[in-house]
Amino acid sequence: MSDTGKTEGSCAVCSKAATTRCGSCKLAFYCGKEHQREHWPRHKTSCRAYEERENQELGRHLLATRDLKPDDLIISEAPIVWGPSSHVEERVCVGCGVRDAVCRCPNCAWPACRLACDGLVDENRHGYECGILAKARLMPRCDYLLILRVLILRRKNPKKWRVLSKLQSHEESRGPGTEAHEEMEAVKQYLGSLLSLDQGSAEALPKVCGLIDVNALETNPPEGSAAIYETACLLEHRCVANTRYSFELDEQGRPRINVYAVTDIKKADHLSTTYTHVLWATRVRREHLLATKYFSCRCERCADPTELGSHLGTLKCPCEKGFVTPDDPLNPETDWSCKDCPGVLSAGEVAQLTDRLGEEVDAAMSAADKDIMSDLLFRLTVLLHPCHQHCLTIGHSLMQLLPADDPKKAELCQRMIDTIALVDPYGARLSLYRAIALRELSMCPGQDRNELLFKAIQALRYEPPHSASGLLAKVILAEI
Repeated sequence: MSDTGKTEGSCAVCSKAATTRCGSCKLAFYCGKEHQREHWPRHKTSCRAYEERENQELGRHLLATRDLKPDDLIISEAPIVWGPSSHVEERVCVGCGVRDAVCRCPNCAWPACRLACDGLVDENRHGYECGILAKARLMPRCDYLLILRVLILRRKNPKKWRVLSKLQSHEESRGPGTEAHEEMEAVKQYLGSLLSLDQGSAEALPKVCGLIDVNALETNPPEGSAAIYETACLLEHRCVANTRYSFELDEQGRPRINVYAVTDIKKADHLSTTYTHVLWATRVRREHLLATKYFSCRCERCADPTELGSHLGTLKCPCEKGFVTPDDPLNPETDWSCKDCPGVLSAGEVAQLTDRLGEEVDAAMSAADKDIMSDLLFRLTVLLHPCHQHCLTIGHSLMQLLPADDPKKAELCQRMIDTIALVDPYGARLSLYRAIALRELSMCPGQDRNELLFKAIQALRYEPPHSASGLLAKVILAEI
């Protein structure tokens, strides 16, 4: 176990048994608050596991201040602001963030989990905004509430607003003609009655929308919410990251983020996370990052034509001997060629083919029919590498539909496990995919069932208990 997992130690001042830990690094113990305050002038220089740096290429980013081991805690902080995610479709309690709210706040009529929810009257949660919403008589739109909360924070808490406004918002890339601008205009129309009373909020709206879109992290718990953090939002992107993060509700009901190392990290190494889907191919990941985070990733995986040997974007060549990969993966207009024949495809031809096949994959996934998926997978592997993103998408669902004695099931499971080992070697993002593949493989003849189920439990050990991953862990545990 990492040192940060210990629950007791010796006081850093008097060496007596102690259970109070430094809230930041979780490494120093104290017998009481008095000795913690006394020790702070000496401890503060070594407390944080990170330091902030800034350069033209990355902007503000974080470096490790000491060598770190897997599971070492790097960051633990409450959000600057949080609320329902812009992607949420269910009614979310405005007091605590619980989804599928079944009643309404008695004052403003916005969704609530119950009339006695503490968050409804808490001034740090819904209490302050409730009066504003009641007077405005807005039709409840949970997906816009976080924007309103940031606008309120700007007026109510200038100190927090200064911290928040230092984060990137990329307003220069979100002007007229962009989808982001259209979305902002829709928000502006919705909040019209409120914005007309405060010119400052109207002027700040484009920046606020940018801050949320670029920096907000989806939380769980509470599921369906999003939050912005002062430090965690400075983690730079890597398609193979060296940290993972999880959330826990603090005493005020806020989603506190905890960021941990997932591999050995040396002092001065950059601290990173992943802001896109790990099982997407390079072209899709880079387009997504450019559209949502406004940068082009140039990491080791993106620069490798085979994507670290995973072949998530590789095509099968008609020559039947080789595979087609990009000549220069960091150039969106690059040609794609086969190493075993003179065949060449343009970037446009590759995009057209993979996009068309992607539409077929989406249709098959909606049908959720074993025979339709099997037929499509066969046709996909004529054109694509068997580990291509589209093949794995179909394979992930198909493996759960095939009977245990079908040899194809074990093949699909193993292919998924092997691919995850290449693109998520430290288990930072794909624990659920890995656990499902391991569990399905355990049902196949000739497999060590208990060993595979134990590996699946290990993959899910950090997942929130009430999440889909946490519930699957309980099911697997009962099967051992």
